[in-house]
Amino acid sequence: MAVSLDWASFERALVDALVQAVRATVTAYPDQRFYAAALVRIYRETDGRITLPSLAMNSVQALAQLPVKDQARWSAADWDHYDDEWLAEDLARDWERRLTVEACRGTTRQWEATFRRYLAMLVRVGKRARTALHTSRATDRDFVVLLLDDEYHETLIKRVLTKREVRRYFPEYDERAVELARLAALPDAERAAYYVARLAAFDGPISGEEAEAALRDLGPAALPALTPMLAVGGRAWQAAKLLADIGQPDDDVVRALHVALSRCEGPDQSWVARALARLGRLDLVLDQVDRLPQEVMVSAVAAPYTSFRNHTVAAPRLDYWPLQDVIERWPAYVPALAEELKPGRGYCDITVDDVDEAIGGLASPHAVIRRHAVCVLGERRLGAAVARRVLPLLGQAVSQDPDATVRRLAILSLLWWRKDSHRYANVVREALNDPAAEVREVAAYWLREQNDRPA
Repeated sequence: MAVSLDWASFERALVDALVQAVRATVTAYPDQRFYAAALVRIYRETDGRITLPSLAMNSVQALAQLPVKDQARWSAADWDHYDDEWLAEDLARDWERRLTVEACRGTTRQWEATFRRYLAMLVRVGKRARTALHTSRATDRDFVVLLLDDEYHETLIKRVLTKREVRRYFPEYDERAVELARLAALPDAERAAYYVARLAAFDGPISGEEAEAALRDLGPAALPALTPMLAVGGRAWQAAKLLADIGQPDDDVVRALHVALSRCEGPDQSWVARALARLGRLDLVLDQVDRLPQEVMVSAVAAPYTSFRNHTVAAPRLDYWPLQDVIERWPAYVPALAEELKPGRGYCDITVDDVDEAIGGLASPHAVIRRHAVCVLGERRLGAAVARRVLPLLGQAVSQDPDATVRRLAILSLLWWRKDSHRYANVVREALNDPAAEVREVAAYWLREQNDRPA
């Protein structure tokens, strides 16, 4: 039976190494006054590997040499000192292995819970290291130790610093909180208008990205503010994308998109076409097949099957019929569709409710559909019941599909199911004799990875 990770020993090892690394850097540069250290670049693969962060440090003197000091002060990417080996290499490798084993010993929810616990531990590591450095007078009172991560940036800053320090070093967070409180008191229509005005913002309390998320959350209440943007050149694309994300194809929205499709050009037109397709009205795009550029048509047909579908508040069910219909009616589009839906370009995530359609896609006469289906079924978070249905079909695709790309992708999908797919090792070994080199290569990779991965 696997032994659980010793979190207390892990934490002590990181605190000791962090204190030692900061002291060593401060000692090595006695003419500089360091104001911050940060644990950064926490690499992770969901349901897979988790690494230790790198250590970044910066001094007042180094900051003074940078052209935009306010932006660089807390941007570790601009800092002067970086250390990927602040923990001895053998120890780092061992702790990363133990952490990954702990995260991957159960379901994907186990992985997510482990990663949250890891972040919480890193917060404590930063706080304890800072206390030890202050107590030993290796650093001055204002020296801070941060934990920086793009996904959880504000949350982690607020956890690792005191409230007073957050106000002092990151006043924009207080400004944002005040602005959000003001917005919460406004009627939905006024909030929507405000967020639409912030979509192109690069500074201020609410960023353009946050405005997009807020408009999605407003749902149908945001539609009247977004629809007029379809008439604005250079901004119609963003309105179209958000209308598709909200996913409420009422008559006014569909009518406005249909009008914009004829009026817009370039990226605006492409996004309008995609929005119509994602809202289930690909027919309005196909009606203009003789007028619209091929790239617009192809991007629209592919849109419901790409990762942009994941942004939808309530994604419609996976449905391969529109894609099959276009393939059969306009076979000249197949090469362009294959490129648009090329593995690695970003496929949609599916839910348990989509599994039947994806399984049906494995039997499609069209390789473009089979490639998509075999990829989206390689998702362990779909659960054990789905695994029992899907894994035999993936194994069958490895050995029997006439398309080499489908066979290669089926092996990779088996790999993403990790230990659940161990019983198909013989099928993959047989693929070492596949006539296609790309299949043989990925079969060898699968066997190596399964041997190295945690059980």
